[in-house]
Amino acid sequence: MSQHIYNVTVVVDTSIEEKWKQWIVKEHITEVMDTGMFRSYLFTQVFPEQEQDNPSYSIQYRAADLESIKLYMQMYGPELRKKSENAWGTHALAFRTILEVIDEK
Repeated sequence: MSQHIYNVTVVVDTSIEEKWKQWIVKEHITEVMDTGMFRSYLFTQVFPEQEQDNPSYSIQYRAADLESIKLYMQMYGPELRKKSENAWGTHALAFRTILEVIDEK
């Protein structure tokens, strides 16, 4: 069975960066993990090839299967996305991708 990752990359305005990092770890990631749809997560800072004005972060939620991600996106995603938009507006812009693990050691 293949493994899948729900990846959320967020570009964060420098004016809110520290508050956002505290919020994402203490509140948002906790809420996502509490849905039971994911087994683990990895929170990282993205270092792009070209310098950017604002920092980017990636949260990779590892799921047991693709169905868990689809259920999360239907049942929990819209509400949690709305909470984030209400909290940060355009100061934290996210885009989401689903990754399939091809090989891992």
